[in-house]
Amino acid sequence: MSAHITTLSDEQRKDLRFEIAMSVDVASDGRRLAFGMLENLSRGGAAVSVFPLLDIGRTYSFHLRGHGAWAGTVVRRFGVKSHGIRFNIGESDKRRLDELIRKLSPDITSYDDKETALAVLRDKTIRAF
Repeated sequence: MSAHITTLSDEQRKDLRFEIAMSVDVASDGRRLAFGMLENLSRGGAAVSVFPLLDIGRTYSFHLRGHGAWAGTVVRRFGVKSHGIRFNIGESDKRRLDELIRKLSPDITSYDDKETALAVLRDKTIRAF
């Protein structure tokens, strides 16, 4: 797995995204519908490249293998099979994502203590909504 900060080109994003490559399974109603790779991740959403294509506007469960699952709605498609996802989660699930990003991102893990790293992650958030 590799991780680094993604350049923000989309003004609609409200959270800093980190490029994190890992396997993802997409499920709905308890059954797996698609599989692919996570392209980037933030506490508010992700970009995933999956097959088959997902329906825009539909909510799915995104399982990051070995790290948990989060509910999200497909907000757009780009490229051949990439999808923009907005997570539909509460603050406790966002904190789980903060922990995952902190764990996988060298830009955040360079801080000595966990609280400082999480504070930096939150301070780098861009508010656009």
